[in-house]
Amino acid sequence: MSTTDPNAPEIILITGINGYIASHIGLILLSRGYTVRGTSRSSSAEKQLRSGAYKDYQSQYQHALVPDITAPAAFDEAVKGVHGIIHTASPVDFTLTSLDAFFGPAIGGNLSLLNSTLQAGEQLKAFVVTSSIAAIIDGWKNPPDYTYTEADWNTSGEAVARSDFTAPVAYGASKAAAERALWDWREQHHPKFSVSVVNPAVVTGPPVNWPETPEKLNETLLPVWQIFSGEAKELPGQIGPAIYVDVRDVANLHVWCLEHPEEADGGRYLAANGKGNPQAMADMLRREYPDKEIVVGTPGSGYVQGSYWYPEGELSLVSKKAYTALGVERFMGFEQSILDTVRAFEERWPERLRNSKR
Repeated sequence: MSTTDPNAPEIILITGINGYIASHIGLILLSRGYTVRGTSRSSSAEKQLRSGAYKDYQSQYQHALVPDITAPAAFDEAVKGVHGIIHTASPVDFTLTSLDAFFGPAIGGNLSLLNSTLQAGEQLKAFVVTSSIAAIIDGWKNPPDYTYTEADWNTSGEAVARSDFTAPVAYGASKAAAERALWDWREQHHPKFSVSVVNPAVVTGPPVNWPETPEKLNETLLPVWQIFSGEAKELPGQIGPAIYVDVRDVANLHVWCLEHPEEADGGRYLAANGKGNPQAMADMLRREYPDKEIVVGTPGSGYVQGSYWYPEGELSLVSKKAYTALGVERFMGFEQSILDTVRAFEERWPERLRNSKR
């Protein structure tokens, strides 16, 4: 998989390439002339990407199978010759029933890949990891209206999950533990390449790598589909504090960290843009699609109408560091993110949208 041609495009390894965020990152990098080497647990992901999102970049795309990201030396071959690594692979599965089931792939995946970087070669210059605001927010320790920055950590989640297990709490604890393991490894090994982390909120926005059916959409897009299609007769539950960010901003932030290794090294980049709960989605979509039957709920409740910013008296997050990196005043707004998503749904699955009032 390695290359010895000094004029060849740089190779960027993206783990979990068929994932929602990762496939966006890959498309940006391919469009910029990089060679992208993606990993997945099954061979079907390569076929799906080559026939879909990456069909115009056949010669620039490489694929590597990594069935178990926690296995020792799992990435030894995949990392050879790469100039950058973006590690997104850490599945979100709220059906898991133990804290250890969350911790295994989260921590093990980080350490397995980091240890494999020793096989990559001297040309490796950047290692970027997808974490989460769940590694930052600690509602047990801080007041409800606390303002979070990259300096904050979720230090309470593990003890809470061990004493009274719930999947969302265990997920947050696993993201914090995995990120801690990353920084500990950096401190112990002093790598020559930069290490940085992106901590996104609940990610919305249209996918570029589509599942076969709406039912297979990920945890953050499925509620948007359920509301828009009329399948939701009651509002879906919100995910955590319903803090959102668009997938395109998250992908661009990963690419920025990759392309600015000296500036990004040692940094966490929080990516959040206000609050957009399921009620906000429903209110917006009823307004924009008055001919559709869309769940009503309690209009206007739980969010700031118009701005979709952080409600007074609730937690907020400061993304100034990420805004500065990307040269923006704010990330993409909630309305654009959701409306772009449902327009993509209309194009992809028009036959499934049967909730017309006519």
